[in-house]
Amino acid sequence: MARVESISTQDRNPYSVFGSISKGVVTGAVLGYVAKNALPLQNSEKNEAYYQGLARVKEDAKLTKGIVIDEIRNLDSRTPAQDVFIKAVDAEKAAGTDTNAAKRAFSMHKLIKEAGLDENGMKELRNIIAQVNEKAKTSTKYYVKGYNSAVKNMKRPTIAFLTMGAVAGFFGGLIHNVLTSNKEV
Repeated sequence: MARVESISTQDRNPYSVFGSISKGVVTGAVLGYVAKNALPLQNSEKNEAYYQGLARVKEDAKLTKGIVIDEIRNLDSRTPAQDVFIKAVDAEKAAGTDTNAAKRAFSMHKLIKEAGLDENGMKELRNIIAQVNEKAKTSTKYYVKGYNSAVKNMKRPTIAFLTMGAVAGFFGGLIHNVLTSNKEV
């Protein structure tokens, strides 16, 4: 007796289309939500209030630098490099309104030269300055990133990104079904 086999092993179930489209819609919605937070802020989202808030955030981040400086200032016994660093910070604060950067740099150089630090002392002073600046830079990046995230959450409606992603996923699933149905014929 001859054996009968079906021509196609796939079922022609009308509900099989629904599965790939629904997967596309869900995947698109998830990607839309991710895009809401992943996309950088556009110029149209940055208004005057944004820049004022950003300036306040940067000012608050500068407090980290002051905390580290105060920790060095409050040490019971300081190294000569730490003393020079504190003197330089105090001189910088005193000349805070002086906008002549060359004049301030010259006075700092003169202060450091008068301290008479040896090679190890200069290396320690450079390390102190680098560490303080790195902590300030890191905290500033952290605060600015948080502020930008908050602005994205306030200015970008979640439903719009979910809807755009779901619509794109729907069409992606539909195109997938069309392409796979053409292969079967």
